[in-house]
Amino acid sequence: MNKKPNAKALSYTPANLLEVAKVIKEGGLAVFPTDTVYDIGCSVKQPEALKRIFKIKDRPLNQSLSILISRPEVALEIADFKEKDLDILKKIWPGPWTLITRARVHMAQGGVGPDGTVALRCPDHGIALELLRHVGDTLAVSSANLSGGNSPVRLDEVDAEILEQVDIALDAGNCPLGGETAIVKFDRKQYTIVRTGCVSKEEVARVEELISQLVQG
Repeated sequence: MNKKPNAKALSYTPANLLEVAKVIKEGGLAVFPTDTVYDIGCSVKQPEALKRIFKIKDRPLNQSLSILISRPEVALEIADFKEKDLDILKKIWPGPWTLITRARVHMAQGGVGPDGTVALRCPDHGIALELLRHVGDTLAVSSANLSGGNSPVRLDEVDAEILEQVDIALDAGNCPLGGETAIVKFDRKQYTIVRTGCVSKEEVARVEELISQLVQG
């Protein structure tokens, strides 16, 4: 556990958020909070930055990273969703749901899986959304923990080894949901709820009804 102050860690202020955005746009890696956990993120347009995340996490390149988006409309540009799906997507996002479906665009290795799918999420967290808007609406991310470790819900839970390897970190206190996202994988006219994560049974039931409408549409 990293319990000492880290020179790369900035407390949240609007100016410090802009500094983090600048580092990301220049190809750097940042640790920052979402509604669920702290993530390591980089620009999806920087292949070398994506490779650095895989190296830090000791993660196989065929296990693609999630892509955070600033608003549901961005999903229509990246993935195999249609304009008519937008109203339903807006009832799911922002929120702790990762949706895996076919990618519509080419991305650097690690952004799209070997099967051509992309994992998208729009976080319900004002600071994460603000950061996304400043870096161009998308970020490739993975939870800021070493392989096999717990996902951190506070910056001081991020392992020192990770903080040493990223370029900057933004501390904005606890992640409000404090757990993993739910994951849904689409396959043509079918879907599978891969994980329910920190989502309540009631919310799973609500969103599953929406997802059923998506695949039937």
